Amino acid sequence: MPNPDRDYLTLSLKQYWFAPPVALWRAIELRTLATETYPRPILDLGCGDGLIAEVLFAGEPPFSIEAGFDPWWSQVRHAPATDAYRFVQQAQGDAMPYPDDSFATVFSNSVLEHIPHLMPVLEEAARVLRPGGRFIASVPSDAFRRLLAGYRDRVEVGDFNGAQAYANRIDRRLEHYRYPTPKRWAEMLGRVGMRLHHTRYYIPTDVEMLWDRANARYGIYAGRWHWYRLLASPRLQRLGYQGWLRRWIVRRLSQRWRAAYEKEVPTDGVGGGLLVVGEKE
Repeated sequence: MPNPDRDYLTLSLKQYWFAPPVALWRAIELRTLATETYPRPILDLGCGDGLIAEVLFAGEPPFSIEAGFDPWWSQVRHAPATDAYRFVQQAQGDAMPYPDDSFATVFSNSVLEHIPHLMPVLEEAARVLRPGGRFIASVPSDAFRRLLAGYRDRVEVGDFNGAQAYANRIDRRLEHYRYPTPKRWAEMLGRVGMRLHHTRYYIPTDVEMLWDRANARYGIYAGRWHWYRLLASPRLQRLGYQGWLRRWIVRRLSQRWRAAYEKEVPTDGVGGGLLVVGEKE
């Protein structure tokens, strides 16, 4: 099972050195997800390339998760190489290729915010869950937009229209469709036969602001000609310097971002991420 004491920051930087802000956000998600229990068998909803499952469930031979699926073949074709799954396949979230009551846990990391029509996917998640099974998802929270550095900087000088426009640009760039409140999550889960067990905010305000500014610094928001994206481009791998660059990024940022990685959202506060845990009734 996941271990909340693992150094997910260093592990994520090793995986995502080419996009360091992604590593920071993923690391905090993983540390948060690792506090939960995951009864088997487990389904990874939107497994992508399998890197998240490989890090979160590391060290559990012969495989970490019973099944994973993703609609994008360009991603899911890499997942078997991680040895994290017993079975991996390409499938749609609103038509999961599994019998009723197949899994004790349906797990999803940073996926649901990218799905235009979410309710059919939640209905399928509830269908394949066993009674009493757990639904565990990490998503951007209802506070995500207003915690962005670009949003807050504009609000501070009274540019409210500019703040909204900035947040809209980030939504388009990241392909985010929604930010439900915990109350709204309870309503949606209730409609498909699940009850909301608990939610938990993560990624405090100053950490999301750091993340937002780092996205600009490392070219996540920019075109492909940004200096760091050029240095990290797979096309330049043959030049031989990227191993050094990867080690330098991991060593430097695992120290510089350590306090941000370990920081918790204050009691009764909000954060940029939201952990959602439901249970099939």
